[in-house]
Order: sequence, then structure tokens, then C-alpha cells
Amino acid sequence: MSDNKLKVGLIGCGRFALPGHALPYYLNPACDFTSVCDVREEQARGISKKFGAQQVYTDYEDMLDNSGVDAVSICTPTFTHPDIASAAAGRGIHVLCEKPLATSAAESRKIVDICSDSGVVLHTGFHKRYDSGIARVRQMIREEKYGRCFGAEFRWDGLSTFGTVPAVNTMVGIMRKFGYSSEKFSPDWRLKDPRTPGGVLEVLCHLLDLAVWFFGTPDEVTGDAATVSEDAVKPEHAAVLFKYNDGPAVYITMSIRALAMADRESGLFNCTGGNIRYSTGSTRQTFLPAKIIVETDDGPFGMRRPLVPRLKSNPLMNMPLYHRNNNFILDARGQLPPEEEDSVATGEAGLAIDMILEKIKKR
Repeated sequence: MSDNKLKVGLIGCGRFALPGHALPYYLNPACDFTSVCDVREEQARGISKKFGAQQVYTDYEDMLDNSGVDAVSICTPTFTHPDIASAAAGRGIHVLCEKPLATSAAESRKIVDICSDSGVVLHTGFHKRYDSGIARVRQMIREEKYGRCFGAEFRWDGLSTFGTVPAVNTMVGIMRKFGYSSEKFSPDWRLKDPRTPGGVLEVLCHLLDLAVWFFGTPDEVTGDAATVSEDAVKPEHAAVLFKYNDGPAVYITMSIRALAMADRESGLFNCTGGNIRYSTGSTRQTFLPAKIIVETDDGPFGMRRPLVPRLKSNPLMNMPLYHRNNNFILDARGQLPPEEEDSVATGEAGLAIDMILEKIKKR
């Protein structure tokens, strides 16, 4: 490893690579974004040209052997993660792996174990922990600022990349009429490939991770992931209930078939002294923290008030994807500040969520 900068590579140059990995690495002064790899050479060269990664590969083992990288982001389909992560760890290369870690808890455990045995850092790509609005709500809940939380809900309405929002459907339809492909925006293979968990479960894991991050591992998990459309081969709607012996009942849900007028993620926390709410969305979360609303019974008609956002002095650190990757870089260099450790989604955190997903899939 360089004394000054971490040499970083990217494996998988599809839809999640550019905003979630290539751009944060390109903007980060603590790393050199040197190498990209994709089985589609044209795709890899496109990322290389935009972000100055000089080395382009179509075989990940070739890249791991010859590029000199210290760390990699893995942004390939979920079923490929175990082989790639194991190959990187076996060469002493640190790993930031997109979620879910694998298609089964057993495969996820293998990734965690080989990274641990090889002494390399393993982070799971849960970036919503780094939304400072969501993190602030978590702190309020844990400090019982409005009393004990006895009920909570994490919800995602209108996953726009799967076409549940009318405005998005219209835009995609216009694109197709003029001969433009929408595949990069909304890849159909995630809904059909038998090797994948399906789009809903691959995104629901974000909300499951937030619930565990807020309240810990549940004592009981019940849930269902169901198809709605006649031709669906993967789950389109999921609902999960976490129960805690000494804690709240937590409801988590998302759908790619329920009509939604906008892409919105939200959280509702019922406390003995009032309610705390947050709301955000895929676009807003790129640049701004979640909005927070507090509701109490103060006064004759109750009170509902927004909290003023708390922004970090470094604008880039307000972007959850940048903040996540920055912590990965610091951890790989052995420089992660103690105050950031609680935000990191470790490999064990990814494994915990994959174990929950497995319970839902088996119902």
C-alpha cells in the first residue's frame, strides 16, 4: 500500500458503479482510483474515461493479479460476490461489497470468514446509515428524547427504477418510443434471473439493515415476499415484522407493484412522548439529509414541527455514498476514527441481514 494513498479498483461497471463507487473514489483525495473491470469492455472503458482510471480489465482475476490495487469495490450481480470477494481477500485486497453479500447466508458466511482469515477489511454497501438525518433520528431514539419507542415503521414507496411511479413510467415509455434503451436505468434481469434474489429483496435489505442498526438483532422475524403479477418470477411485494422481547414492534415494507406517486423512503417512530418521522428519497439522499418531523401533544391542539438539518462542514461528507466509501478507505488504511465505527456496515452486518432475508424467502 502506498504511504499516502490507497489504490482502489472497481469490479462491475453497471448501474450502481458510477454514483455509488466511481464518483466517490474519483472525488476522494485519500485514494487513487486506478482500475476498472467489467466483462463488457465498452462499459469498463466508459467508466475509465469519465473518472481517469487508467487500467481497464475484462477479467477480475487478471485485475487482482496485475493492477496493484490495495482495495476493490464489488458491484457485480449478487451471485458472483462470493467468488470475487474470496479472490480479492486471498490476495490481501480489502473489499467493499455491494448488498446483499450473497444469495444465501452460507455463502455470506464464507465471504466473512475468508476476509477475516486473510486479515482484510470487509464492508457491506449499506449507505443509508450515512444519511445524517436518519442517523440523527437513531440517536434521538436511543437517547429516548421523546420517551421510549414502542412501535416503528420503515417504508419505501415507489422504487422508481422498477417503474412503480407514473411519471417515471411515462419517461421510460417516451425513451423507448424514440429508440433509446432503458436497460441501464431499470435492468430487467434483476426481476428474472433465477440466480438472483430479485429486485425487492435486494433493496429491502437496506431497510432491514436500518431496523437492525436502530434496534439490534430481533428476537423474532416474521414476513413474506410475494408475487403480484401473473407473469412475475421474483417477489414484488415484501412485508416484515421484527419483534423484540424488550423493545418495539418494527414493521418493514416495500413494493415494486404498489402504485406510488413519488419515490419516497420514510420512517415512523411511536414514542411514549410523541412521534418522530423522517422522509427522504433516492434523489434527495444523494445531496441532502432526510427531513425530520417531531409530533407531540404539547398545547391544546398538539404540535408538529420540523427540525433544522445539520450539515457537515465538508459538503462531500453530506453525501451518504461518499461518506460510506470514505470510511472504507480510512478503515483499509487503519485510520478509521473511533466515532465512525458505529456507522460502518461490516461484513458481519451484511451476514446478519442475509440471514433475515433467508427466513423471509423460506416462508
